[in-house]
Amino acid sequence: MHVAPVLAAITGPTIDRTLVAVVGLLVAVAAFLVLRRSPKLAVATWIVVLCFVPVWIGLGIGFNGNYYLPAVSAAALLVMVTLLPIRSFRFSLLDGLVVMLIVFGLTSLLAESPTIALGFVFSLVTYFVIGYVFGRLAPLRVEASWIYGAIAVAFTVVAGLAIIEFFTGWNPFVLITSGNSMFATWGSIQERGGVARAEGAFGHSIALGSSLAIAIPLTLAARFPLLVRAGMVLLMLFATVLTFSRIGMIGALLGLVLSIVFMRDAISRRSRIVLTTGILLVSAVLFPLVSTVFDDAGNEATGSAAYRSDLLSLLGSMNLVGVADSARRDSTGQVYFGNFRSIDSQLILTGLSSGLIALILIVATLVAGIVLVFARRATPATIAVVAQIPALATVALITQYSVFLWFAVGLAASTQLAQRGRSREEAMNELTLSHRKAPDPREFAGSVSGRGV
Repeated sequence: MHVAPVLAAITGPTIDRTLVAVVGLLVAVAAFLVLRRSPKLAVATWIVVLCFVPVWIGLGIGFNGNYYLPAVSAAALLVMVTLLPIRSFRFSLLDGLVVMLIVFGLTSLLAESPTIALGFVFSLVTYFVIGYVFGRLAPLRVEASWIYGAIAVAFTVVAGLAIIEFFTGWNPFVLITSGNSMFATWGSIQERGGVARAEGAFGHSIALGSSLAIAIPLTLAARFPLLVRAGMVLLMLFATVLTFSRIGMIGALLGLVLSIVFMRDAISRRSRIVLTTGILLVSAVLFPLVSTVFDDAGNEATGSAAYRSDLLSLLGSMNLVGVADSARRDSTGQVYFGNFRSIDSQLILTGLSSGLIALILIVATLVAGIVLVFARRATPATIAVVAQIPALATVALITQYSVFLWFAVGLAASTQLAQRGRSREEAMNELTLSHRKAPDPREFAGSVSGRGV
């Protein structure tokens, strides 16, 4: 008797979200059963989602759908479940840092702006923590070198599509529309100096350029022939230039240079010569184009740089732990820090959202990464992360780039632990060999004489 009133109270959007959730659950179960059989296929599936599924494709979470889980994070959660159980996991200092970031975020919920803090905690988990944990677990089930190769292949395709996009003006990913706010934010193509910038499926030229920059050191460490790796990297470098993102180009060049200089095990002398020559040729060909575009952009590029320097004024509003005192939400729901809505520096944003202690710990971790690089003890993933330090100082982590960077951080943590374990094993073997005694000649003579020879 009361069924009709109940059904009438259920709104159309609620029914739509329920149907999407049911279909999504069925697809997730089917995908789990398939991916469970092959860890490599599972990791490859996530890489495909990372590179070719726009950030505006995802799930609304919460009673009103006001929290958002992008497809790249949802796929990472699914793949992580398929990789379980993990039997060789060892705790690292980076794991402790991530745990502390979560604790700081939860602590900030007790402060004066719990609704603002909740948004930052949700973003921390869905973009940063999920990416990091997946990066930690993946190389424990799949060889790191295989992951490097899979990323190399995928981002070579990404680079090729970005080049096609620039010269034809065709981006197939923006044709995949969505009615959510994410599409409204990231679903349009940017321009600089009147020239459309390549974005691919990443929703922003900076996100595409910086993601390609992360992929370059990993590609150089893949087990492909020299000419294949060199061709892949030069294609990625070319595509990064077509994003007209200064920080993307800086990250790509820095990652390439650090790899050439410090990744001696993966790159031979011949490879370094080929890559250096390629860099010079690409730079010579593209410099006139880049210079013209930035000249035409004029005050646009200068203004964005000045805006970033103005963000330093927010340092004084940071708390030791939790959201800064300058945080406020306007009538439309937008979060501001002082008079700034967009915080184009992930390091400053971390201090504003999690506190000074979190910022200091992250900076100390990045310094440790630099030390590993210059001590020639850094893995390719660590080199990729260190090359992103200029980006962390000057842009916020956005779209899939945020998940990919934290995936690289997790990959760096796992590969550094594995490398340290191999070094200890080799040292123990050498120590055992050095302490092994040679046979005493008198014992040998006695044993011979005892045989009556």
